[in-house]
Amino acid sequence: MVMSREIRGFVRVLPKSMLTLALMLGLCFPISQAMTVSDTIPMQAQQTATRIVEVSWTCEGEATLFRQYPDQENEVAIATTTSGHWTDHQSRAVCGDTVRYTVSVGNDFGHVAISVRDMDPTAMAEWGVVTMDPEIGKVALEWVASPDTDIMGYLVCEGTPSIAIDTVYGRNNTRYVYNGDDIDVVHHFRICAFDSCRQASPLTDACNNMVITLHGEPCSQDVQIEWNAYMNMPSGIGSYELWCSEDDAPFVMRRRITDITQTSATVTVSEDCIKIRAYIVAVSADGALQARSSSTEYLFGTDARPAYLYLRKISTSDDGRSVTVVGQTDPAFGGTDYKVYRIAHGANAAVVGHCSPSTDGTLRWIDNGVDAAKERYVYYFGVTDGCGRNEIYSGRGGTLTPKLDTRGVSVELEWTAYEGWDGTTSYQVLASALNEDNWRQIATTSATSFTDNEANEGSRKYKIVAYEALNSTYHCGDSLQSHVIFHRPHTDVWIPNAITPLENSNNYFLPLFSYVDAEGYSLYICNRKGQRLFYSTDPSKGWDGRCNGKLQPSGAYVYKITYRQNDGSEQHIVGTVLLIY
Repeated sequence: MVMSREIRGFVRVLPKSMLTLALMLGLCFPISQAMTVSDTIPMQAQQTATRIVEVSWTCEGEATLFRQYPDQENEVAIATTTSGHWTDHQSRAVCGDTVRYTVSVGNDFGHVAISVRDMDPTAMAEWGVVTMDPEIGKVALEWVASPDTDIMGYLVCEGTPSIAIDTVYGRNNTRYVYNGDDIDVVHHFRICAFDSCRQASPLTDACNNMVITLHGEPCSQDVQIEWNAYMNMPSGIGSYELWCSEDDAPFVMRRRITDITQTSATVTVSEDCIKIRAYIVAVSADGALQARSSSTEYLFGTDARPAYLYLRKISTSDDGRSVTVVGQTDPAFGGTDYKVYRIAHGANAAVVGHCSPSTDGTLRWIDNGVDAAKERYVYYFGVTDGCGRNEIYSGRGGTLTPKLDTRGVSVELEWTAYEGWDGTTSYQVLASALNEDNWRQIATTSATSFTDNEANEGSRKYKIVAYEALNSTYHCGDSLQSHVIFHRPHTDVWIPNAITPLENSNNYFLPLFSYVDAEGYSLYICNRKGQRLFYSTDPSKGWDGRCNGKLQPSGAYVYKITYRQNDGSEQHIVGTVLLIY
């Protein structure tokens, strides 16, 4: 919210004593009087209280009294009387504006103008609480509305001296969420009410949020908890409540402190506790209000842990039956038992091995007996700190799992991106003949897919090699590979069931093959009497319905096709084809 120009004009904001002085010097106005500016009827007006003006005139007879505010174009009749006096109870706030009155008796008139002001000091708000709202993670301010009925809103002030940081409009809007990110810093807040005439109330006393800190010795079971005292709780503070949680368990109240001058406590945790969280609650003496602090976490044994632990790579053997897991740790750390975690089969992480670092901190472990060709595996390292409480984990990495799909004469390869490195990982696609290990690079890409348009050469095998980027955080220059994936294309055959030799199309009986071995191919066609009409060992030549250059009669003819598939097996197909004219 943005504070209006008028509000900025009267509040910077000052301490209560300076506000009182300001009110004495000009923000509280004396009773107003106005001089008569009438023609034939003498007239006077005097403000005696907020929204009350006494109007009198000297004239006999029944008089009609008119009033005009600055925002009105015409006078409005407000009374008819013979008393020569009228008490005007105004229903609207008039903030230093001129109000004009006119009295009319027959053909005689009187006029008077008076500057009407808000003469009552603005009543201040009263504190509720300043508390941490755990649902939104922010400090929330709550207060009791000013008893004045014409309150327009409130200034939220912070610091000493207090500076207005925001404006809340509406008399009954008495909650404000502090949007600062520094919730672990003690802030002192004050509230200033302002009315419809932009007159400010005195500031409330300062009320603060509570901040809690935790301290402990390495490997100790004791943690020291300190907090700042809460100020200006309505009805006073009755007690402090200390709430704690061990290892993310639900919070429980560990201590109720009735000595409100005490702002520290020591808590002993269980032997296997790794982490403790705590917050403090100030409870009012009448039990009606509670102010909560922010919560803070403390990890035990943080001084006895490796400076770094990261996963370098996950590389798979060609057959997918073993995975090599490599990591790096701080060689200065004294820990020797590093656990290897694996996630597989959609289950939770499980410890599958242990290893010790080399002198330079390299961790290496081989997972045998897996089947990376059928399933993706994710690995990471873990080690317990020197206190035996808190386990530190490396990042995670998973095996590359290429998949192959044949589209016509092309092969589409897809694989999962390697997740263990930052920077831009690059990939090489390697290919080799099926029965050889003469690998050649056919693509380099940063994508996770590649289409091999040369796959019509027949059977071949592939593997993917990933390379760590030069801009990776750890600059190890590692590479890793996937298992080998095979492309054994199936031979597909399409055979026409009829031909029309005299037409411009479909005038040859020519079977179509994909991935056929030309050696061992033959096409034999005979009539119903068993006489051979056509024979060829060339897959590109077909029968045109003739024998020795003479068209054969329409009807059905028997064919026999012999061919060899890519896997070397010999296949035979026998059927009939119609000759149509």
